[in-house]
Amino acid sequence: MYYKIGDVAQKVIRFEGFDFKLAVKKQDYGVLISILDLEGRYVAGMNIEEESDIYVATDNLQQAMREWIEENTDERDRLMNLVMEW
Repeated sequence: MYYKIGDVAQKVIRFEGFDFKLAVKKQDYGVLISILDLEGRYVAGMNIEEESDIYVATDNLQQAMREWIEENTDERDRLMNLVMEW
């Protein structure tokens, strides 16, 4: 297998103009997907066991990121991100 049990793959993702860390850890019976803010604080996570779980995980984790954005940013932050997309 390419990934060993316990291996973690990470990357920075952009969601609605804000950056988050995506961490995926291979476990015995699936993978653990975690979303972290850029300071490494946990935002949300979900275990998935098969490909069809990815769609549910995507919806749930995107909703968690929307909630994080709402709770941790203000209107000026959102305006800055809109301008930076030019």
